[in-house]
Amino acid sequence: MTATAPKAPTAPGVRSWWGIPYATAERYRRPVVAVFDPDRPYDRKGVVSVQPDSGDWLEADSGMGEDCLNLNVWAPEQPAGKALPVTVYIHGGGFEYGANTQITSNAAGLAASGRVVSVSINYRLGALGALSLSQYGGLLAEADNLFLQDVIAALTWVRQNIAHFGGDPDQVTVYGHSAGAYSTFGLLGASSANGLYRRLAGFSGGPARIVPAWWAEELAHRFVTELGVADNPDKLLGLDAASLMAALRKVCPTDLGVRGGVDNQATGVVLHTGRPGAVVHAHPMDVLASGSHRDVDVLLSMASDDMGWWVANDLDRFDPHTLDRVTDEVVRWRIPRSRAKKIVDAHDQGARTPAEVRAALMADYLFALPAARGALAHAAAGGNAHLLMIGPAVGAPAVHGTEMYALVGQEKPGRSPELAERDTRVRDVVLDFATGGQTRLWPAVTDRPISGSVGNPPFEADAHYQAALDLWEGIDRP
Repeated sequence: MTATAPKAPTAPGVRSWWGIPYATAERYRRPVVAVFDPDRPYDRKGVVSVQPDSGDWLEADSGMGEDCLNLNVWAPEQPAGKALPVTVYIHGGGFEYGANTQITSNAAGLAASGRVVSVSINYRLGALGALSLSQYGGLLAEADNLFLQDVIAALTWVRQNIAHFGGDPDQVTVYGHSAGAYSTFGLLGASSANGLYRRLAGFSGGPARIVPAWWAEELAHRFVTELGVADNPDKLLGLDAASLMAALRKVCPTDLGVRGGVDNQATGVVLHTGRPGAVVHAHPMDVLASGSHRDVDVLLSMASDDMGWWVANDLDRFDPHTLDRVTDEVVRWRIPRSRAKKIVDAHDQGARTPAEVRAALMADYLFALPAARGALAHAAAGGNAHLLMIGPAVGAPAVHGTEMYALVGQEKPGRSPELAERDTRVRDVVLDFATGGQTRLWPAVTDRPISGSVGNPPFEADAHYQAALDLWEGIDRP
């Protein structure tokens, strides 16, 4: 933080603490949980993680830097008579972008309800946090899921210190959107996170899109080769952060069918099954099915047109132009062509364009399928699981990120009355789930994908989840 940084904003009815250091970490080293100093004012935003663009949209008053492991805390202005449940929000951004300073990470709106103490965290991104380099050993031996190690360090800090803010360390809900949701459910596969959370909620992300070890190593190889340090990867410690970010963007695939397809060729939670000392040693879906975490409540959600954002905003790259090309893409996921054509045909409805067919298909494969399978697996193992479908409202199509303001209790500028109603419902879902008030939600999943819905989905939520399960039956969603 800099001495000239503007003071962080406050909110009516809420006490705020900004930029609290929860850990320290040297480049490519595991985080070390920091000691909390209650006498500091914590009235200025913290440094945000280094990322590929200028960060203006992040409201990054203190700039970017590698010393970014800080969190914000909000508590009701009037202390409660008992310790309150805690929500810990993990922002999304594809493991490359985002911060706890942006308005869609400002969880003051949840604390203003008087029902929770809310927390929002930063974690290392991109080449500094989401790139697996531990296979090189030496000075890079600890570079395994560093961003998730940061999350675990933040949760450790919360467990040790949240009582100071009126929070209950035994009633912690971790939740996130997109990359934040994948991180949330990645905790299931990390034994070092056991006992640090009571509930997990993922919005447009869940117990899937786990990066295989073979791809993590291949991406790292391309990365060090691009930078000219393949003969001595330890040289990464001396390169400037901007060049690291640029190199990763150059070698990492950008096509969503490659990034989110069957091989998950992106950055994210890396699974190292069988590797001694690995951070993530089990697939989150397997953990849910095992029943080892049946005492953890889970909520899984998607937007009804989750992939529609790319149709609207990135059509030049996203458009396959023909349905045959969509079929070819599904075949590349090692699905027999006859089965792939049936899947494409099932999504070719309502005069959709090829781009819209691709978006609907990918929304089901990337989001609906793992959400429904994860909820059913957890329920079958004796756990409590809820499914949710978020539909559109006036002024807000139900695309990826449509609910981000609502997740932290913020108001989207210029929102319609219908959107305000939908957002209030989403906020209350988060609060009811985090406070153990599941009886105020819709029924939990049993042996079928019972789902709640908010907004106006173009289909019945239960039926849509079931249709995805039937259509993709027997096809893996890693």
